[in-house]
Amino acid sequence: TSPGIQTEMLEAHPFRLILGLEKTELIGNSPLVAELDSFISLVPYQDLLRKIQADRTRAFSPLGRPGYHLEAMLRAILASYFLPSKSTADMVRRLQEDPILAITCGFDPRSIPHRSTFSRFNKRLVKYQALLDECINKQASLLKEELPGYGDHIAIDSTPVRSHSNPDKKRVSDNQAGWVVKGSSGKKRDWYFGYKLHLIVDTKYELPIGKELTLAKMSDNTEMLPLMVKTKDELPWSRPKVVIADKGYDASYNYQGIVEGFHAIPIIPIARKSKKPIPDIKGTAEQPYCPMDLPLVYRSFDKKKGRQYRCPARAIGFKCDISDQCGLRAIWIKDSFDYRRFGYMINRNDDEWGEYYDERTSIERVFSRLKQTRRLERHCFRRYDMVNLHATLSVLVMQAIALAKAKAGQTCDLRECVRQVG
Repeated sequence: TSPGIQTEMLEAHPFRLILGLEKTELIGNSPLVAELDSFISLVPYQDLLRKIQADRTRAFSPLGRPGYHLEAMLRAILASYFLPSKSTADMVRRLQEDPILAITCGFDPRSIPHRSTFSRFNKRLVKYQALLDECINKQASLLKEELPGYGDHIAIDSTPVRSHSNPDKKRVSDNQAGWVVKGSSGKKRDWYFGYKLHLIVDTKYELPIGKELTLAKMSDNTEMLPLMVKTKDELPWSRPKVVIADKGYDASYNYQGIVEGFHAIPIIPIARKSKKPIPDIKGTAEQPYCPMDLPLVYRSFDKKKGRQYRCPARAIGFKCDISDQCGLRAIWIKDSFDYRRFGYMINRNDDEWGEYYDERTSIERVFSRLKQTRRLERHCFRRYDMVNLHATLSVLVMQAIALAKAKAGQTCDLRECVRQVG
């Protein structure tokens, strides 16, 4: 950013005018001022500040200290997720050592709030979680206006968010946290003590759309549809065409909800209980066919499972050329159309299905960026409400930075999270 643009931003910033400091002292050779202002100015936190200020005015006491400016406090917290800081103490230390950062946030470099002041402010922000969630929704809508196709292809998954608590102690400081396991059987399984962050991510631009933090005991496959419905209610424009998830979401009700509730294509692999290949059943629920295009033989009926069919070769007793490779013996098919078994618009064995599923890795990269560059794993919070606030701010800053780049015409740089070094 040119010094001229930085000078204009400094002149327009009310905090710097109040402090009455020289522009040349503020700018130097650092692009930090322009970078912070470019994304913080796009965060729609005005309603949040008005609500906090109104509550603060009602609780005002002439005997107490005047307190720090609320917007400066919020800007400093947002900046800590941009830099990122390792903790609240690290953020305060950075403000004390970097006067340009302090002035950019709105503080007098000679009077930086104590870390306990920021801790109390974070506890106050917890009460306004709903307004912070609205900020995420507003930014998602702005991204929809800037990015063509944003939200058409989405991926859903969860990642553990650690709690700053030692589970080995007799008296655990965070009794709401639980153990989260990641990794499938046969592979290395990692255990985390904390919560689960569920995200809906656009696979093209690799940006979050919706989020939900749950307790560790909540299963992934039961949280899929509630998160999609919540996002649809909060974002009326949210109409995904393709929904992608891993085999942890393999459940008939997820397929049915995606197709009938959103008219989208579910791309979810079937969780295999054995090493045998999954038979490619064709036809319909009323008349299914085996991979050799032979009608399956009806066997029995169950209210919950539906109709049971057998392999025609095994039922009738003739030799089939692919019986060893097929692995089909008996199969349950529900009375209603089984989207899990027959798919929707795309066959599981088609190349197009595989190309869509390859897009699922985008959400893994989003999780990685949130943890490495947006401070998702760097915090000292415990208990659900504080960890939820932390995850919300992490996602909020990622969206804001991407929105700033999109408005600047830097669409190709949306995935870059690390600050460039000249």
